[in-house]
Amino acid sequence: MRLMSKLLIATLLTSSVVTFGCSKETPKKEDKNAAHTVKHDTKLTPEQKNQKRILEYVKRAISVNRDYKLKGIRIRQAKDVKDLPGWKVYFLDIDLSIIKQKGKEITVHDKIFSNGKYIVRDFINIVNRSSLKDKLVPDMDASYYRKDHLIYGKESAPNKIVVFSDPICPFCQSYMPKLLKAAKAHPDKIALYYYHFPLIMLHKEAPTVIKAAMAAEKQGVKDVMQKVYAQKFNLDTADEKKILAAFNKAMGTHITAKDIHAKDIEARYNEDKKFADKMMISGTPTVYFNGKKDFTRKKYLEAIKK
Repeated sequence: MRLMSKLLIATLLTSSVVTFGCSKETPKKEDKNAAHTVKHDTKLTPEQKNQKRILEYVKRAISVNRDYKLKGIRIRQAKDVKDLPGWKVYFLDIDLSIIKQKGKEITVHDKIFSNGKYIVRDFINIVNRSSLKDKLVPDMDASYYRKDHLIYGKESAPNKIVVFSDPICPFCQSYMPKLLKAAKAHPDKIALYYYHFPLIMLHKEAPTVIKAAMAAEKQGVKDVMQKVYAQKFNLDTADEKKILAAFNKAMGTHITAKDIHAKDIEARYNEDKKFADKMMISGTPTVYFNGKKDFTRKKYLEAIKK
């Protein structure tokens, strides 16, 4: 399933906030001076020079609308493109401040390709019409291995699994019980870190179910997510009262609207979304195995066999 927040990011990068592409207004003289500056900086490696050129280009190519101010652009990560020798994909973090909200800052994320001489936004496979950009994802760093997200396993386990999931997603409901069971049964082999990632436009009950699950964990309920996935709260409603009534009946809890809107619950909910956005998550369940995206979602099976 595609994540609707990805559509929001796409909108941010095309029309409502910033546009990103070749700028006809960029003076040729400025391009030459920028290249000249990089070329004569002998302290930089060829890759550092290329990244500097990319940032200079992107800053000129981005146009921000009047409601936002561009604060900065960073290259968070660069990876070789397997099918295109000499080309790299660069993952960008674009920091913006919202003028009407007293400078509140947001960060949007994008990708760009370069071979050191040319920059392109995407490569399209003309055989199957697929986008290479959509297939390439950043690797995960250790900041995602947070103790408060460790759902099963020991921190010292050799295999770190991070999953982004929506408990209302039918595929997640099929997949997650197996992963949770395996991680719980093999704590010395797997450390499973769980991040909530509701597909709100598809599952309107997801935010309330997720916050109720967080509140239940806060109150000391054990194995909350195992129980949530077993119950399958597909209620097709956004009515908090109805959702909480169903949740409490099934889980044997007494979670209230006040509980799910507590500051720490709302903060955790929003924080999970930020972590997902940073990794450019586009569907659920998304699984990372030892820092690399597991497209098969089956590497945990190999880990528990060893």
